[in-house]
Amino acid sequence: MVIELVLMLILLQGLRKAGSLDYPDLFLPLGKWISTVLLLPLIIYILIIPILSVRFFAELMIIVFIARSPLYAILALLCLLMLFGSSIGPQGILRASTLTTVFNIPILLFALSACMTNSKFIKIFPLVNLSMDFLIEGKLLTTLFSICPFLLLGMLPPICKVQMKSILITLLPIALLYISIVYIPILIYGVNAAKLMNFPLMTSLDSVNITWSIFNRISLFYAVALLAFVMTLSTFSLWSSALMIHKMIPRWKEKYIRPGLTLVVFVVTLIIPSWDRYVEILTKDTWFRLMIYMIIPVAVYFRGRFIESQERKRVLLK
Repeated sequence: MVIELVLMLILLQGLRKAGSLDYPDLFLPLGKWISTVLLLPLIIYILIIPILSVRFFAELMIIVFIARSPLYAILALLCLLMLFGSSIGPQGILRASTLTTVFNIPILLFALSACMTNSKFIKIFPLVNLSMDFLIEGKLLTTLFSICPFLLLGMLPPICKVQMKSILITLLPIALLYISIVYIPILIYGVNAAKLMNFPLMTSLDSVNITWSIFNRISLFYAVALLAFVMTLSTFSLWSSALMIHKMIPRWKEKYIRPGLTLVVFVVTLIIPSWDRYVEILTKDTWFRLMIYMIIPVAVYFRGRFIESQERKRVLLK
């Protein structure tokens, strides 16, 4: 979260200086080669978000909802929902995001708080891992996938005003939510057991027995809330990728780009055969994500400074 805060501050400062410009509007004036070097990896990066998110949730659906359904059918359904969502445009996606948050945050908080009945707070100790062995193993870098959506903020300026203060305030409850998600399995099973599980939070939710709820498993509340968030994120990522490709190659129409990218997402998610292979891919593309994290916010910041200085000169000349 600290890494995300630093990167987001750099990105938001650049966007504020640049005005109502998104990534293509910022980088395309730099010329064909420079803009391609910056935008093409960014498009791939943003497209990886729905690929990994949809594949993750499909695995989760098999565990929680529909164990006997074939993987391709679940992926096809999720991809069609994503395509339909991206076709309604950015304003519709943002409205849906607001509605999703209002309805599903309470559901998510209920599911997480229900786990407190099985928690033993003595297992929270030791609070600090003084050996810092997780840094040597490199697993910390893999978890940086969870902060990757922050770069989607760069597609918002033409749609709505990006308010830095509001976004930064939002980071506080998100950080608390992250801490809860990490510590709930630890408080229930302990560190040594929790780190061996593929889905520690889902396993923790399944340990709760509440007979009066509408679902017979608390994990269903979590899965329903997560579905809405995954679809919203994947939809906006698909729309953003299609728009950037359209601005790079104007003769390609968005209405054709979106189905093409959806097909790419479906095929790539389908060829990931197992959860172990998914984790392997998630680990291997860490360095690519780190490169994007470092280059894009800095490029936006300096590009924004240049645009701001040019605007000041233009005003002074008048």
